[in-house]
Amino acid sequence: MNDENVPVATVTGLYRGTFSGLEPLTKDTPLTLEEVRRNPVFYELDLQPGREGEDLIIDVIYDNMIPRRLQDLMRGTDIPRGIRFWPDWFEIPPYREMRDTDGRRVYPRAPGTHTVRIRTARRKLGLSRDFSPENGGYMSPVFEITIVADVKNV
Repeated sequence: MNDENVPVATVTGLYRGTFSGLEPLTKDTPLTLEEVRRNPVFYELDLQPGREGEDLIIDVIYDNMIPRRLQDLMRGTDIPRGIRFWPDWFEIPPYREMRDTDGRRVYPRAPGTHTVRIRTARRKLGLSRDFSPENGGYMSPVFEITIVADVKNV
């Protein structure tokens, strides 16, 4: 079997951190502005069996903005060997206003529904970041999350 075109890792879900652990994050389970300021968003990677020795490159695409490079994950260091699922995290961009890839204004932390896509691939030596299928590249489906305004108790 040719493993070249099989994704090295896929994203199976987004989660929020709570005192009782990770809780699925969807557009029906909103984040408050305070949670956005304090907590990262976790994503779960389903690591491809049989490719245990490969390191990963990961980008997050938030609200159709230019992909933001996340930390490379090294198997055996950042991702323990033998673990099939692995959570990692990212922060929602800390800017009030940005531009998406089409030049439109977006407001990353504003209340409303936002989109997240995560792409993964095998890490190569050097500075090249290749997310092609030949490099085990994968683009997640669009995840929708909702941010709501903080409700103050009076």
